[in-house]
Amino acid sequence: MTETSEHTITFNEIWLKFSHPVKDYIRKQTQNADITDDLLQDVFIKIHQNLHLLREEERVAGWVFQIARNTVLNYFRSKKRQLEDNELTDIEKEDEPFKENNFNEMVGIWLKEFKKDLDPKYQEALQLVDIEGISQVELAHRLGISVSGAKSRVQRGREQLKQKLIDCCPVKTDQYGNILEIQTKTGECLC
Repeated sequence: MTETSEHTITFNEIWLKFSHPVKDYIRKQTQNADITDDLLQDVFIKIHQNLHLLREEERVAGWVFQIARNTVLNYFRSKKRQLEDNELTDIEKEDEPFKENNFNEMVGIWLKEFKKDLDPKYQEALQLVDIEGISQVELAHRLGISVSGAKSRVQRGREQLKQKLIDCCPVKTDQYGNILEIQTKTGECLC
């Protein structure tokens, strides 16, 4: 097999770019610093062992967070089995902090990573409107553009971000926009 890529992403580059967001994601799921550190180490061991399987570097964010998600899921599945083996009551089993089908937070982290690949004018518009919460009218004033231009810029940025997510890992949502399922693209996407 010959490589046609001019640049192959290294493990160190992945570590530098994703170790903090992955750690934050794991910490929010486990709510335990020691478990977070252990799972973070497991995630990056898996990344190191499987880096040769990464075919498309632009899909690295989805791939990394899918490994993190699966590692956390496996942790809680094994924890659940241990609890069942100890015959704990149903009330004690409900104390588990992680919900397998709550993907909103994980996709939010992916979107932050995908946003970095957008044209800077769209990054700025989305940051100001969607993250900092300013109005599109105020955005227009800050940037010295028309209100319709500001609205257009925000809409285009959102559409490009949505397309990046769809291209990597299509999601199914409920009527309120909550993520119900993340689909994987076999052969194309490693998320």
